[in-house]
Amino acid sequence: MSSEAEIKSINDDIIRRFAIIESRLKDCSGITAFFETLLEGAEQQFKIPFVWLSLINEEKNNSLIAKIKASPKLRERLNLVERNLWENLVVQSAKPLLVNSNLKPYFKLFPDGKKYFIKSMALVPLQINGDIIGCWVNADARQERYQPAMHTDILQNFAEFVSRRLSEFS
Repeated sequence: MSSEAEIKSINDDIIRRFAIIESRLKDCSGITAFFETLLEGAEQQFKIPFVWLSLINEEKNNSLIAKIKASPKLRERLNLVERNLWENLVVQSAKPLLVNSNLKPYFKLFPDGKKYFIKSMALVPLQINGDIIGCWVNADARQERYQPAMHTDILQNFAEFVSRRLSEFS
C-alpha cells in the first residue's frame, strides 16, 4: 500500500469513528448526557486514556458548569480555569492545538487532584454560539500520539459539529 493510500485509509477510519460518536451525540437530549457521551465515545473509539473538560470559569458558563458538576461521571473530569490562563495556554482560536513538548504549563488544565503521566495532548476548543467556553482535552502517555505537525482538519470538523450541538442546548 502506498503512503498516500495508507493515509487515506487511516483518515477514513478516523472519520468512521467520529461518525459513531456523532450519531450518539445526536440522540442526547441534555448537556450532561452530551458531555458524558462525548468523553466516553472518545475513550472507546480512539482508546484515549485521559479525557476531560477544561472550561473557562466565568459567569456566562455558570449554568453549564453546575450541570457538569452534578454528574458523577463528569465532575471528576472537569477543570476550571480563568480566562487569562486559558488565553495564555490555548489562545483564542477555534482550531485544535496539539502539543507534545514543554507540557508543564498545560498541567494547569488537569482536573483538580488529578495527576496524569502524559507526553502529548490534543486541546479541542468548544464553543457555544460562537463564544469559546473551554476545551475538551485528550491526552496520552505516548509522545507521538499528538504532534503539532499533524493535520487537524478531521478533528476540527468534529469540533465544529460538537459546538453546533452545544449551541442547541443553550
